[in-house]
Amino acid sequence: MSTDMKSVILYHRSYRKIAVSAKPFVLQLVCIALPLSLIVVFFYPEITRTVCRIAVQVLSPYFDKDSLRIVSYPYIIGNGHYLALPGKFPSAVFSLVNTIFSLLMLLLLPNINRLKPLLILGTVLSFILFISAMFFLLVPDQFPYQASDYSDLYIKQQISIWFFVPVIMGLGVLPLPASLPSKIFTMLISFVYSLIFGTVRYVVFLYIIGKISLIYMAVLFFALGPLVDFVYIVGIYSCYTTRLAKKIKGNFTLWKWSY
Repeated sequence: MSTDMKSVILYHRSYRKIAVSAKPFVLQLVCIALPLSLIVVFFYPEITRTVCRIAVQVLSPYFDKDSLRIVSYPYIIGNGHYLALPGKFPSAVFSLVNTIFSLLMLLLLPNINRLKPLLILGTVLSFILFISAMFFLLVPDQFPYQASDYSDLYIKQQISIWFFVPVIMGLGVLPLPASLPSKIFTMLISFVYSLIFGTVRYVVFLYIIGKISLIYMAVLFFALGPLVDFVYIVGIYSCYTTRLAKKIKGNFTLWKWSY
């Protein structure tokens, strides 16, 4: 790129990058992100037990007392815990209503020209609901999963998410030219949020498949499952980088040419 072109391109535009030193970044990643992930590795038995106890407290008014049971099982280097509970199988009428509803959504949503990203997501979820409803309508006896199976899968999935959230946020936040306390605070906020959100989502999922219907199991996984965790990770990261960009936009010494 010519010198003349460099002189007219603004500092926040293309061909600019922030210089990052590898050694401090790796050191911070090991000393900050890794300990948070190790908390999950060594304390997930206590964390999952606490999550299950919270779920029991919230759900006990809606289920028979003896139907909720915390199950402990060997997992990785300790014992994981999940809440065993009965699921509600949909009736033929309920399955038929959901089949008709999802089919109507599949016909209507592609014809709407606004909010295309949400409509695409709605179309995909409608298709998943249609398949699930048709399955329960035609061969309900062949459904291979119980609510407890989903509960077990969710806890295993959540342990992985809790482990990787500090690593992902560390890779995104630690290279930035900001104060170390602000980086640590952002990573802690993300980690605590993932713990709270994962617990709340667990309780809501169990209530839906236990009291409303197992027919929504697949929809819940694809609509509000692991992909949603990246939404709040990106959201927190975006808020942090937006404030940082406004703060350093006039500091030309931080920006380097890519070529």
